[in-house]
Amino acid sequence: MAQSVPDSVPADSTAADSSGPRFRLVESGPVAISARLLPRRGSKPLTVGDRFRLELTVRRHRKQQVSEPFPDTLGSFVLVDRSTTTRYKGDTIVDTHRLEMAAFATGDLALPRFMVAFPSEGEMLAVRAESLGLTVKSVLPAKMQDIHDLKPQIQFPFLLPIWLTLGLLALLALAWFGWRLFRRWRTLRLMAKPLPPPWDEALASLAAIPAQEWLDAGQVKRYYYSVSEILKRYLTRRFKFPAIDQTTSEIVLAMKREKVELREEFGDFFSRSDLVKYAKLVPPRAEMESVIPKAEEMVKKTTPKEEGPRVQGVKGSSETRRPSDPRTLGPSNPS
Repeated sequence: MAQSVPDSVPADSTAADSSGPRFRLVESGPVAISARLLPRRGSKPLTVGDRFRLELTVRRHRKQQVSEPFPDTLGSFVLVDRSTTTRYKGDTIVDTHRLEMAAFATGDLALPRFMVAFPSEGEMLAVRAESLGLTVKSVLPAKMQDIHDLKPQIQFPFLLPIWLTLGLLALLALAWFGWRLFRRWRTLRLMAKPLPPPWDEALASLAAIPAQEWLDAGQVKRYYYSVSEILKRYLTRRFKFPAIDQTTSEIVLAMKREKVELREEFGDFFSRSDLVKYAKLVPPRAEMESVIPKAEEMVKKTTPKEEGPRVQGVKGSSETRRPSDPRTLGPSNPS
């Protein structure tokens, strides 16, 4: 079903997003994106309104920042849903985006070309996936030759409810479109900012946790999960191994291999957290209240001495700074 479509825009041209800064398209660089159509269930042909899945694979270096994939134009297509998974391969990060889409035109159509933007040497560059094509069949019967005229319109004396309904639908459509534009603008804006040091990010995230509120509400599992995920992200960025995707035993082995300071303290902390998250252990209140100060202490003791932390993560502070990374941990209640 997938086929190549000729490129209509030169790869070294300059493009602009309707809600963000201009960027220059390049053919190759530190970021690569590819696209493929996923197989559909059954043997029925694709018709107007049927959903199909498009998979985008983005490969980049661990330190390279990229935006979420966005199309040059949707045209006769609509994006229904999307999901993202991330895998580590050494120093390479592989993001897999699965998009669920639908078409509202028939014939041989060209899918939108999705791009990812990334900063490089003071400018915004972008790479674009290859274009794919697919065929959409009509839902009209093959023997239908003509469509009968509609019956005369029935006059309705009071049109105010209809106009109110149409106005409400128009407002909802504008709100949805505005929200999409805002998310795209926010993503490009965040990509232009460098990530804070891992110790600053960890201390700020720990300070933002409403510890007393969660403990008073009995959300112990959520509390320990949030703190442990913040520390895993800190170890991932600070010591350059994928702790965020590893189990406690794998983290301990990696810390021994990297000769991480306080590895025994980190290992004991993660082991205790596992008992709370998976064995339904409820520690004493005093122990739970000491979790964040203990985590802050471990972060501070493993911070490079020549670059002291610029953010002091004091629990209960009236002013907290949210990390600038859009993927910064602040997880909701785990399933």
